[in-house]
Amino acid sequence: MFSRGIDALRAMRHDYTDAVAVMSLLALGAEKMLKLTIGLSGRDQGTGWPSKDEMRLKIGHRVLKADRIARPTLDSNPGTAPGWLAGLKHQVNADPVLSTVLEALDRFGNAGRFYYLDLLASATQPQDAPQTLWTNMTTALTTGEPRLLADLASVDRYEAGRRQLNEMVAAALIGWWELYAAAWRTGAIGKEAQRYSPEIALWKPDVT
Repeated sequence: MFSRGIDALRAMRHDYTDAVAVMSLLALGAEKMLKLTIGLSGRDQGTGWPSKDEMRLKIGHRVLKADRIARPTLDSNPGTAPGWLAGLKHQVNADPVLSTVLEALDRFGNAGRFYYLDLLASATQPQDAPQTLWTNMTTALTTGEPRLLADLASVDRYEAGRRQLNEMVAAALIGWWELYAAAWRTGAIGKEAQRYSPEIALWKPDVT
């Protein structure tokens, strides 16, 4: 699911028409992986899998909140490649794009995912529409990037600018996901996660 989200993100051309599908795939895929990380780490540490109420009430569908709980579990064990994992942690922690993207997915998971279902039910919509969440995110990312902004505003250079913007977001999310995948693969959160690590490997793009 997350891999499909990355593919859809890279193919985005317009926020209004594409944002809902992209955010749905990315937010749900991230949420499931993070909850599995938290649960498998708990079992490895002997505290057991968190209860349904704990997962629902403490985390819910909030990606950023889940990440803040799951990230420290990556230090549970040294694993088989602690130096490599430390390097990935440093890269992810230093990424200026990631926090903005995770915050947008967090807000989508918390409220935006039901926006249109609620709208069909004529319910009051106090939250921003998913397209607005995505647009706010991309606006924040392009602030201070005059060349990219110029490309996005140009009819002739829009496609190139769009690809650059999409790749900026994709690179941050891939680096973040690969950190967790590496922690699973090297046993940093336990043997059980290590056994299941192939299940969360991202698809590689077809370059043929």
